[in-house]
Amino acid sequence: MKGNAGLRWVDTDITSTGFQEINGEFSTIVSEGSYNELLPRVNLALTPHEDFLIRASWSEDINRPDFGDLNTSVSFPTGPNNAVQIGNPSLSPETVTSYDISADWYFAPSAVFSIGFFHKDRGNLFVESTEPAPTDTNGFRSIDPSCPGGGIFNPVPDRNVLSDTDGNGLCVPIETTVNDTGTTTQTGVEVAFQYDLSDWEDRLGGFDWASGFGLLANYTYQDFGGGELTQSSTGSSRAPAIFANTTGGDGIIEARQGLLDNSENAYNITGYYEKFGLSARLRYTWRDSFRTLDTAAGASLGSTLGFPVVTASRGQLNGSINYDVTDNFTVGVEGVNLTTSNIEQFCVNDGALLCFQGIPDRRITFGGSYTF
Repeated sequence: MKGNAGLRWVDTDITSTGFQEINGEFSTIVSEGSYNELLPRVNLALTPHEDFLIRASWSEDINRPDFGDLNTSVSFPTGPNNAVQIGNPSLSPETVTSYDISADWYFAPSAVFSIGFFHKDRGNLFVESTEPAPTDTNGFRSIDPSCPGGGIFNPVPDRNVLSDTDGNGLCVPIETTVNDTGTTTQTGVEVAFQYDLSDWEDRLGGFDWASGFGLLANYTYQDFGGGELTQSSTGSSRAPAIFANTTGGDGIIEARQGLLDNSENAYNITGYYEKFGLSARLRYTWRDSFRTLDTAAGASLGSTLGFPVVTASRGQLNGSINYDVTDNFTVGVEGVNLTTSNIEQFCVNDGALLCFQGIPDRRITFGGSYTF
């Protein structure tokens, strides 16, 4: 048995300098924040047999916010329905406490079967929050620069049908990133397998060329829970009408945002051949549906009914073939999305209202490389 342990101290100060405009006058605004964390880590490895390895670890770590999430300067979009994105320099880092244990069995040369269990407690999860710009009974937005009902005044867009007064400028929603006050959990299992026929070369007789075949595969299951902050359909002027027949008539629904960009089930399988200077791979990747802020059209929460979109389950097939013409010269071809699998994104729930669709084409790339 062997292992190691350690401590890391992180002390961070943040200063964000931006600009604000009041009645045509521009001034500098400075926002500050700070945080510090003590981060322990313990790793253990046990080898009960030369072909068997058990690993375990416990650690605490942080995930810092992106610089764009801290930026207090404001850029006003030209659309009357677009939300204004404002950074939050007071964001605390996401804290992650991880527990991992895995077992690896090396049952043959160049072969392994492994299974692992993990659990993570995530605090201060980054959550997108929307402050709506309410509409009156006629569906009009306020054009008062102080936006007494909420949101922020955008002086750029044409009011269009969102006001009965012609001109430019109206109140629009605000989008910013905040920390979830609850703890979000992430628990799962990972299974991996690798095997090739290289050890069979002497036993294949005249078929020794077949010893270049191999297989890689892995599967991950994850379960998510917890979190407290919610998003509401009130953030979109279109949402109440869409949800009116499904939520008791008021058209207002709420849902926790929770952990984004993670699928409950995901797997990939790769078949390959490596021999006689030939390297060929065919890889199929599949993942369950998942909630995300990354839309095919680059839209914001304000245009997706106030909720992250759900990217539908999807598989993709990629392949490549490379051949070493000489020790220095290699040629090859690579294919991406060979089955032309589309990307579908639904609003609110999987299979509900289709919000966006990506139609990526098949891409074939020919190339060569020379080393000297």
